[in-house]
Amino acid sequence: MRIISTAIAASFVALSAQADVPKVVTDIAPIQALVAKVMEGVGTSKQLLPANVSPHDYAMRPSEARALQNADLVIWVGAELTPTLEDSIESLAGKAQALELLHLNGTRELEFRESETFIEMSLGGEDAHDHGGHDEDHHDDHDKHDDHDDHEEHGEHEAHAENEDDHEGHAAEDEHHDEHDTHASHDGHSHEGVDPHAWLDPENARFWANAIALKLSELDPDNAAAYRANAADLDAELAALTMSISEQLTPLSGRGFVVFHDAYQYFETRFDLAASGAFLNGDGASPSAARLKAIQVALKENNITCVFTEPQFNHDIVAAISDGLDLHSEELDPTGAKQNAPNYPDLIQTLANQFEACLSH
Repeated sequence: MRIISTAIAASFVALSAQADVPKVVTDIAPIQALVAKVMEGVGTSKQLLPANVSPHDYAMRPSEARALQNADLVIWVGAELTPTLEDSIESLAGKAQALELLHLNGTRELEFRESETFIEMSLGGEDAHDHGGHDEDHHDDHDKHDDHDDHEEHGEHEAHAENEDDHEGHAAEDEHHDEHDTHASHDGHSHEGVDPHAWLDPENARFWANAIALKLSELDPDNAAAYRANAADLDAELAALTMSISEQLTPLSGRGFVVFHDAYQYFETRFDLAASGAFLNGDGASPSAARLKAIQVALKENNITCVFTEPQFNHDIVAAISDGLDLHSEELDPTGAKQNAPNYPDLIQTLANQFEACLSH
């Protein structure tokens, strides 16, 4: 009887500890992956946005609103990525704390590349060599963020927060979200100010993981040691991964390529790559026949053979410009839309492998 009582007591303590773990909501799959690693062995978080939809113009469903209402902590990239969520977070997650990652003091922020210049690049304009994917002055402006040791001084930023949701019932919504599969809506937001795709720099992810651990430790001091240990493990893994990918991609530096939309400059800047242009205009409009013809000419004149698509991308566009060209295409998946619960290091390594495969062609 004493043994049974002890076992029951132990189970009760375990359940009580689990119940005290903060209810955490995240916005997109890469952030969910970082939070899941930091909370490993302690608790779980919920991802608010389904992986197969555009974060830029997503309309919240009732189940997701409930998740925000129940949250203790919302961890999201920021309003630049999910503008429709800002008001929802303020109105629905009033009792929750928020961690907006993009503007944490220590995050490397890059401004959007000037859309007109980028269009000229993709059309073979005169500035192609001056703006080949890197703004060196801007790169230098953020060198102070490259030293990960400085990140320890930062970690708290109470702003807005975001929630995640279970994905039950998403199948019923798939048809509705298929309207966005051209991805034009994904890039229909304003291309001014800070580019929100900052998770594609693994050095930002290292900093964010430590900031997440710090915030969780404040809310749940009983599990602070576990959060810190998990973040330290991820930090070491990402440091090694960054070095490995740098070695992997260094031979490909300077080779031109075209992307569907301009979302990869954080990855490009970290690993010294240089996009030559994008199919979409800065306003996200689908490319016209005239623009596709101009891109086709530019690819030929600049001897560019690498074209990147995305899961939501209309692959017929590549076929439309392939006539007379020896193009190689790879599909980039910046949010892990095609992966089930993506692991963040795997997501970044997969991108590196796709860049290597296309640029080596």
